[in-house]
Amino acid sequence: MSVSWRHQKSDRHFRGSHEEKNRAAEESEVINDLNLAEIGIRYNFSPRTSLTVGIPYLMAERSSPIRDADRVVVDRSITHANGLGDITVTGRRMLWDPATEPRGNVVVGLGLKLPTGSPSVHDSRTRLIDGEYVTTVESVDQSIQPGDGGLGFIVDLQGYRQLGAFSAWYASGTYLINPEGTSGVPTYRGRESEALMSISDQYLARVGVTTSPPSWRGWGASLGGRLEGVPAHDLIGTSAYFRRPGYSIAVEPAVSWARGPHTVSLAVPIAVERNRVRSVPDIRDGSHGDAAFADYVLLLGYWRRF
Repeated sequence: MSVSWRHQKSDRHFRGSHEEKNRAAEESEVINDLNLAEIGIRYNFSPRTSLTVGIPYLMAERSSPIRDADRVVVDRSITHANGLGDITVTGRRMLWDPATEPRGNVVVGLGLKLPTGSPSVHDSRTRLIDGEYVTTVESVDQSIQPGDGGLGFIVDLQGYRQLGAFSAWYASGTYLINPEGTSGVPTYRGRESEALMSISDQYLARVGVTTSPPSWRGWGASLGGRLEGVPAHDLIGTSAYFRRPGYSIAVEPAVSWARGPHTVSLAVPIAVERNRVRSVPDIRDGSHGDAAFADYVLLLGYWRRF
């Protein structure tokens, strides 16, 4: 069993790889404060084969600027979204028997992402119209919805190889295929081409080196690189309507501690490059939307083996 926690505060605006520093200067940035808890249950059918169920729960807040008729920021509107996320079920298989190949292996995984999280959480949104504050109830922004509304397919690949007596390199890649086009949830955005929320693919890749000498008494450390993002074009199905495609590249230091069946880890990916690429509506309309990225992410985990 595992329990993990992801926290990030996204408030640095990028259009392409260019940061819009004026947003912070005029205090007009959009701020997402996200906390994602997840319970994982894995059963090992054999030393080579396992099945993992991931159950996430999202707690999110989004702060948006309120502007007057002269486009000056005079206040902020706060929306929230809490709830069960999209549950994942993933089976994995080692290519080689770890008993005969103890120095390294490759693990192949296939899974499903179930649409258990709500893609249409609603909250009150406040705007300033003709000098008066107007509050409406509408679906919150796509970036803080607990679910995306679609059935997805997971392709997962992991590998490791021992380096010397106490170190190893690792690499992993995960791609989420979302064949469905949109969730049908309105965005309340001005452009007709962005009227509905798109159900987008997602990806994550990691590579690095980890070490844990016996003299460290259960402590370990690793350093690697991390790439995660949303593509502008899905592998299967339409990529129309609203999404914020882009990616973040980060340096990922981590520490861990293990004793008996218990393991605790903390990783802090620090962003070195962020890029909000053009979406399908952007390309069609000749525009280029922006997105808010985080400077770093906190990833805390605890594992208990039975």
